[in-house]
Amino acid sequence: MNKINETQRYRTIGNYYDDKCEHCGQPCVDDVCECRDFIGKQEVILTDKKDRLTNFPKDGNDLRDFREHLTNAFLQTQIALEHEIYLDKKAWSERNEMCDWIFATPNRQMMFWMFAKTPIINGWTVAEAAEYLKRDRTSVSKDLSDMHSKKYIYRNNKEGFQRHYLPSRTLLNNALWFSEYYVDTTLRLTEDSARRDFFEYRSSEREYFKNMQKRGSTAQ
Repeated sequence: MNKINETQRYRTIGNYYDDKCEHCGQPCVDDVCECRDFIGKQEVILTDKKDRLTNFPKDGNDLRDFREHLTNAFLQTQIALEHEIYLDKKAWSERNEMCDWIFATPNRQMMFWMFAKTPIINGWTVAEAAEYLKRDRTSVSKDLSDMHSKKYIYRNNKEGFQRHYLPSRTLLNNALWFSEYYVDTTLRLTEDSARRDFFEYRSSEREYFKNMQKRGSTAQ
């Protein structure tokens, strides 16, 4: 029988071996313990401290602290990004009528982006916009009427499609410009290694646990 599995079995049924691991205090069989991954093995195998790796975690708590550090460092870069975009939107709204209308609410912002979607073909009806935005038709109809009166959108004059709204060239140009602005601002404010470090760590973490789930489903 696999000795590690035997240890686990005895834990499950409430029985314990007398031998306890000197590191974690849990029962072990012939000095074999589940806790002995390389973090622990380094201190057991490399008795000469001069041979041990430096800047190395001592236990699982160190790894949790490390993840917490990465998360908090990333958070500060996100705050800097969000703050600059917030200030820019505020400044644009003070001097530009379209920005003032669009950035007034999250609903209006998403309606603005909705009209830049491609392919738009015949445009958006009130019902289609309400379904896309997951909003009630009355509020959507009001916002569409506002946009139409401000000439941000116009009605499709094609026969049978007069109830459809199409984006103005001004709206599309603003959407393209904001996309360029967002890329440049994001690149400039996310060059900090703290941001890249957490993206890479989280990517590895996701891949690892995704594979763990696959193995679990296969085993079942």
